[in-house]
Amino acid sequence: MISREGEFNMEDIKLYPIQIGRNYGFMDNKGQICIEAKFDYAEEFQKGLAIVAIGDYYGFINKEGKYVVKPEYDEVYEFSEGLATVELKGTKGYVDINGHVVIEPKYKEAMDFSEGLAAVQLGYKWGYINKNDEMVIEPEFLDAFDFSEELALVQSGGKLGYINKEGNMVIKAEYNCAHNFSEGLASVQIGSNFGYIDKTGKVMIEPKYYTANDFSEGLAAVEYNNKYGFINKNGDMVISAKYHWADDFYEGFAAVAIGDKYGFISKEGKEVVEVKYDNVGTIGEGLISVEVQGKWGYIDMEGNFVVEPKFQEAGVFEQGIARVQCGKKINYIDKNGQLILK
Repeated sequence: MISREGEFNMEDIKLYPIQIGRNYGFMDNKGQICIEAKFDYAEEFQKGLAIVAIGDYYGFINKEGKYVVKPEYDEVYEFSEGLATVELKGTKGYVDINGHVVIEPKYKEAMDFSEGLAAVQLGYKWGYINKNDEMVIEPEFLDAFDFSEELALVQSGGKLGYINKEGNMVIKAEYNCAHNFSEGLASVQIGSNFGYIDKTGKVMIEPKYYTANDFSEGLAAVEYNNKYGFINKNGDMVISAKYHWADDFYEGFAAVAIGDKYGFISKEGKEVVEVKYDNVGTIGEGLISVEVQGKWGYIDMEGNFVVEPKFQEAGVFEQGIARVQCGKKINYIDKNGQLILK
């Protein structure tokens, strides 16, 4: 743990990677340097830990700037369920948040742990291990994906199907294309179109869509007659197919496009951000990054510009500041558009 019970907890403090000269450090949302710039590379904190590099080697630090995993690996990946995949000399294993190697690097590929199991590749075949490095599902698949809602998508005999945590093929491998389960349903290709099946393999929504996204917040974006709309779990088109592109719903809103212009809609299909921008980012703290004629700025939920478009890139607001690119430099701004780093 980053802090023990009774000690000062920095978990709620957001820290941001910054570049000073050729090195990277971290600041808070006031622009105060909290971790000195001594790294050759740094990423944002995720779940209290950040990937950093010294030279060509990667590790993790906590919010006190202390190493929890020393920078001695050729590559590291974000923690998932308490373990992180690390790569050393072409093989992959896992470390815990104390930096201990719990599974020696010996796998050709190793995915994140999900629902207690991780897909790993030995030779040309994939199987699944638990956190004790026990091969609980033997490597017999040509490809394997994370467990989601107790089932995992695997490739067997050139087709895709689903296994349970005992390794039994509970939905026959007969699909050319398929997605993980989400909210009880999975998008699969049957013939030339996509529909949805339940966890028994029963078709719940007939295959009539050219593309079909995962369900998110009760709705799924589908492409029908060359336009995108949204269906519910009964297969009803609750938001008409009139868009040229549509993203999944997140916190009640979905990005959509008509022609080459973008905006946002609500779950009732109401256009809450007018579809008129060259691109849109993610909604954060009531502000949305939008692109106009090659420059990014920020609008509020009423469509008013609060920060005029002048940046090459613009990130999402978190704890009152957002990452932006000014020319070739990375900086942060507050909600008034003022630069944090002068």
